[in-house]
Amino acid sequence: MSRLWAVLLFLAPFATATGTVKEHRDYVPDEKTAERLAEVILVGQYGEGRVKAQLPLHADGSNKAYWIVQGYVHQDGVPNKGGGFAVWINKHSGCIGNVVEHMK
Repeated sequence: MSRLWAVLLFLAPFATATGTVKEHRDYVPDEKTAERLAEVILVGQYGEGRVKAQLPLHADGSNKAYWIVQGYVHQDGVPNKGGGFAVWINKHSGCIGNVVEHMK
């Protein structure tokens, strides 16, 4: 009989739940936040000197779930798209999806 009470007490909170999921704000809500987060990740991975050489970072939010933040390889003082670092950051959770050293 005591096992039955233990099971009922365990299940009671689940029976009273309304079943609604609370919406939360995205942990990475904008480009600036994505760029700053990516810079921290890249400096930790590749070092400050290599990352500074590819600044400024640019965040692309066209993907529904991820920010894709890219660095640029500079030639003759002009940033060329492609060839630099890239970081995928989940907009909703802030989790790092992928880090690439040479983005095409």
